[in-house]
Amino acid sequence: MIALVKTSMKLLLRMKAFWFFLFLTPLLSTIILKNKFDSSAAYMEKETGKVIELKNEDDKVAYNGGNGEYLIKVYDAAGTDMSEGLLKNLANSGLYLVARIDMTGAGGNAFTDEFLDKHMERDGFEDRMGVAIYLYPGFSEGSSAEELAKNIKVYELSSDERSKLLKSDIEFYINNAASLGTDYIKVLDDIYSDKKVVSIAGSSGRNLTAEQVNHKTQLGYAFAFMTLGFVFCGIFVAHTAIREQKNGVYLRLSLTGASALKYFMSKFISVLFISILSTTVMGIFTFIISEDDLGMNRFLFLLMIFMLGLIFGSVSLFLGIILGDVMSANVAAFSVWCFSALLSGLYFPLNDSSNFIKVLSSLMPQKWFLDCAEMIFTHDNKAFGVIICITVAYLAVIVSLGGLGLKLRRNEEWGNS
Repeated sequence: MIALVKTSMKLLLRMKAFWFFLFLTPLLSTIILKNKFDSSAAYMEKETGKVIELKNEDDKVAYNGGNGEYLIKVYDAAGTDMSEGLLKNLANSGLYLVARIDMTGAGGNAFTDEFLDKHMERDGFEDRMGVAIYLYPGFSEGSSAEELAKNIKVYELSSDERSKLLKSDIEFYINNAASLGTDYIKVLDDIYSDKKVVSIAGSSGRNLTAEQVNHKTQLGYAFAFMTLGFVFCGIFVAHTAIREQKNGVYLRLSLTGASALKYFMSKFISVLFISILSTTVMGIFTFIISEDDLGMNRFLFLLMIFMLGLIFGSVSLFLGIILGDVMSANVAAFSVWCFSALLSGLYFPLNDSSNFIKVLSSLMPQKWFLDCAEMIFTHDNKAFGVIICITVAYLAVIVSLGGLGLKLRRNEEWGNS
């Protein structure tokens, strides 16, 4: 086995492409970790009970949704306590997401026929919302429910059944506002001021600060580049195995009594050395970054990089041995890297994705390493153990399948001969 490892390492060190990936991907990862950027907005939960203020009537409300919210676009030409009370009441119900455009500056001519035709068409075809509400200047001047109702127009722009509930809520508000006036608004303010905000943890069960979210995002991008380097370094090890299979080296080794698992383990040890080498290079580069920029202890960061390297290098080796062709192995390894990075949430959060996507995400090793990073950020002492367990679990499966794949290919070769 030692001779096999030495031979594989000698072949690898002669490859220019191997040195290219060995230094390029750690360098790119370090640059990403060094540069600061704010990505917390992508992970922030939307506030309930808050009316979203749009800059002008051409702004689209669809950009404020994303998780099936019932969107309401309000053109408010009244701008009084009565209209404010209505919108806050709808927003505080937790059933709607309310976005308002302040139209008070237009006065009584706010909603001309031309204006209504233009925006009804734009809202209906170029935006996504449940209803558009127009509050006329006289909305607060009526003394009865009928007079108030005349100065509010609700236009359904979707077939959502929640439109019926919204109309019922508006009618309830108008009836109470007509009978109680400003007293009703005070009652609503008292009710909602007594409400307590309860923080609900995300899918990971941990709440992160904006700074920690930024660290997590930077780690995700760094992991993406580092795993690309490990994937191709593992492919280069697979190239040596493919050549040995085609040149009959593996067949001769089998005749000497070497098992398929022993042969695969010799290649796996080569991947192990490559992971150590890549992690060392990454460690040298990261000395220009403080631990505050990393958001965690440097040792734990390099440990995660090393473990990811073992997993993805082994995956590439496994794919190369199973496929038995250099070009097919390259394409397969690159595809695995692309899809795993997308599905694991390295580039963007998957909190609002479907349950099927979340199940697929849980199969990706990067997702678990990001969760471990969250644990480290929140000083969870179980992070080290989770990293070890996840790595051992993936490697056990890969090594077992690799040994089985080699055995099947050997039987196939013997059958053909």
